[in-house]
Amino acid sequence: MAGIYLHIPFCKKACHYCDFHFSTSVNNRYEMASCLLSELKMQKDYLGKETIGSIYFGGGTPSVFSSRQIAEILDVVFNEFNVEKDAEITLEANPDDLTREYLKELKLTHVNRLSIGIQSFFDEDLIWMNRAHTAIEGENVIKEAREAGFENITADLIYGF
Repeated sequence: MAGIYLHIPFCKKACHYCDFHFSTSVNNRYEMASCLLSELKMQKDYLGKETIGSIYFGGGTPSVFSSRQIAEILDVVFNEFNVEKDAEITLEANPDDLTREYLKELKLTHVNRLSIGIQSFFDEDLIWMNRAHTAIEGENVIKEAREAGFENITADLIYGF
């Protein structure tokens, strides 16, 4: 079983702890999505007949992409590769991106797992980390994701920073 990792290198702001490659300018996210579509089509034969069991949107912050962009990318993956019926399709997301409307739209795509970057349930930690959400927003977004129909949800937490 193979997997596809799609790195979305955009963030709305820089968290103090992050060492990943990213840009806080999201201006090029449409060009990036277009390039991902082209690359997926060019690599369609790379895995041969292997089936895809996992598709992972990581980053950066993939939730800066619209649900439509996510859907378009997944449509190309499903058209060009042999994706298992029960493949796990994960989107990393920040709590401040996950509005009720965005969650509803995302639920209409193939995404079936959310990895939410909550990082802490303590406001003083979130301030120190330079996060864009509060502890209560972190709690609420998990409830809202469940209400939108997501059953496979993980929360990224940082311990011992």
